[in-house]
Amino acid sequence: MNRFAIVTLLVTSSVFVAGVAGLVPGIPLSAERTVQAASEYVLMFDVACDCRTGTPAFFTGNRGDAWIISGKIFPAGTLPTGPANNDPTQPVGGVAPIGEWTCRGQNTIPFPPIVGTAYNNSPPGFNTQYFVFNNERALTVEGYPLPGFTGERLSVTGGIGGFSGAAGEVEEAPFGTNKTECPNFRAKISIQPGSVRGGLN
Repeated sequence: MNRFAIVTLLVTSSVFVAGVAGLVPGIPLSAERTVQAASEYVLMFDVACDCRTGTPAFFTGNRGDAWIISGKIFPAGTLPTGPANNDPTQPVGGVAPIGEWTCRGQNTIPFPPIVGTAYNNSPPGFNTQYFVFNNERALTVEGYPLPGFTGERLSVTGGIGGFSGAAGEVEEAPFGTNKTECPNFRAKISIQPGSVRGGLN
């Protein structure tokens, strides 16, 4: 299955619903901590994936082919749901992007037919994502799509600037498409307390 088909299936998957706001540039880290659970801090963002930036292997490719694609980050709750006409590079409802998202990865499918059925549970690819915010902070995450293309699960592998040392987990789920026919999706980033150097204070 090619990457474009994967994106289409992701868009039709279940939607992660969240009612909390995301990161806003210029606000101290204490205000960015939108939820404090018993053992984690949770941040929310909307991302508009931009199909115009995808390299050929993102849409169709063989096992081992590498690809890259980019998009724009918005505060959670900014992007429209369902089939929409928002341009990932433009403000939505007067809200401008707060950063850039880039995903680079490698296809793991298709397997050779002689062994393909033995790897039915293998993810269709692995990827590393970069959430680079306008305020010189960034998060890096790494993971893969879930079986059945119902979303993605990733681990926070580090950060830059105010997010230096960050660790945790990420859940991503699409809730629509934009004018480039790529997904608008929500990223729920759960930061492990004590992992960020200097603390989320």
